[in-house]
Amino acid sequence: MKITLINDLSGYGNCSLTANIPVLNVMGHETHPFPTAVLSNQTAYDSFFMRDCSADFAAYIAEWDKLGEKTDCVYAGFTPNAAVPEQAADLAEKYGAIFFFDPVLGDKGELYKCFDSSFIPRYRAAAARAQYITPNLTEACILGGEDFFSVCAEKSESAFLERVFTLAETLCRAGTKNAMITGAPYGKKLFNVCLFGGKRALFSCRYFEKSYSGTGDLFDSVFLGALLNGEPPAQCVARAADFVSRCIAYSIEKNIDSRHGVDFTPFLKEL
Repeated sequence: MKITLINDLSGYGNCSLTANIPVLNVMGHETHPFPTAVLSNQTAYDSFFMRDCSADFAAYIAEWDKLGEKTDCVYAGFTPNAAVPEQAADLAEKYGAIFFFDPVLGDKGELYKCFDSSFIPRYRAAAARAQYITPNLTEACILGGEDFFSVCAEKSESAFLERVFTLAETLCRAGTKNAMITGAPYGKKLFNVCLFGGKRALFSCRYFEKSYSGTGDLFDSVFLGALLNGEPPAQCVARAADFVSRCIAYSIEKNIDSRHGVDFTPFLKEL
């Protein structure tokens, strides 16, 4: 299938488009990227250069339209411009394509340093139009109006998971068709808390002391690649989580800097 990838291009960091493209290509899909920004390296490093390319989106798509091309799925990830996810949703609706949205906003209870509160209502509006969203717990709390630290302070695992499932249901009531809250941490455990067609699904993930940038992009890519190949959503989650876990374990063994992202290339042939 043809997938329009709306994400950044980072020179270092093994994330975003440099993760999306090889995974989706090896899974049999045709990828067409629009770089929302070009970065010297991803934003977890102490400093980085970023060129915002988002203003070129309309002109970019206009040229694609001249080619008579269409798309089967529009994937939206990182952008420095709050309007881009809604433009991505417009594009998906124009072609009757799936809109898959990873609302990159923050982590560990805080917005990333390149975002501010003006992004939140625009991202909520875009998420409400998506067939699939994959926020982490921080992003889900931001979009759903929950307090991240209150959720994480629940005194039992069952109470924590109920709060996260309720949060997923809040997002779906706002319009999202399917919500996956990825890598939700509780104690020494990680969970993918999912709502597919209104039905709850819970997946535990392998917990690692060391975390890596770009693993969300890998999760999204494997999940989406499998989904577009006709696999059931629950199976797609299991495949994506297993792939990411193997990549992290291998990268820890090789002592790779967490900011550099995981080395996933040895595992591409297994997809």
